[in-house]
Amino acid sequence: MVKKRFFSAALTAILISSSIFAANVPTLKGRVNDYAKIIRDSDEREIEEYLAGVEQACGAQIAVLTMPSLDGEDISSFGIRVADKWQLGDKEKDNGAILIVAYAEHDLRIETGDGLEGSLTDAKCGLILRNVIVPEFRDGNYSKGILEGVKNMGAIATGDESALSRSVKEGEDKSSNDLVPVFAMLIWLIFVVSMISANARRGRRRGRYYHNGNTIAWIAADAALRSMMGSGGHSGSHSSGGFGGFSGGGGHFSGGGASAHW
Repeated sequence: MVKKRFFSAALTAILISSSIFAANVPTLKGRVNDYAKIIRDSDEREIEEYLAGVEQACGAQIAVLTMPSLDGEDISSFGIRVADKWQLGDKEKDNGAILIVAYAEHDLRIETGDGLEGSLTDAKCGLILRNVIVPEFRDGNYSKGILEGVKNMGAIATGDESALSRSVKEGEDKSSNDLVPVFAMLIWLIFVVSMISANARRGRRRGRYYHNGNTIAWIAADAALRSMMGSGGHSGSHSSGGFGGFSGGGGHFSGGGASAHW
């Protein structure tokens, strides 16, 4: 009985602590909500004006949110909490979208409202993140990356393919440029696996059984592939506060979109 009470109390404490330390969803101040202070003033004004034009042209509400940190929370779960609170997009059309940047975690996400999932698909969101935003972020150009990413989101929402980046329009993935090192890594992994298998066979002949040979090989493969994902440096720029008079229209989100890491 005492153990059950202790377990219940511990579980309650864990749940409470997880909600306490989860990042709070900030207030929607405007189309640009730069809480991480990484967007230049001039770019913020350009983004605000551009997204206002997108909304006027097709009704889609798109906003940007940068966070200093998510305090350990996964960006996907944080993104849906933001979407639930901000409710961007028309209540009937659900045509909202949010570009989220988690600065400390080096994570990115585009959260897409139900009504935009047919055009701003998960695949297109992934291409915008990986091909447009991530390369700029890895060079420390956060403000430019966000501006270009937003313009690609807006181009898709309005159907203006002429404004799309080539890599997004043609469905190219710049990660394919890394195929050469990937193949080299695969060859190396095959060599490691063959060596482990050979050692295991020799061990069995000597009366020893290497039961974890395959496990070691897969651990090595996983570590190698993870290391190729890469990460960039970080340095921010300044930004002014958001513009007033902007609020969501009751749009619904169901978790559509994509995430990336820089």
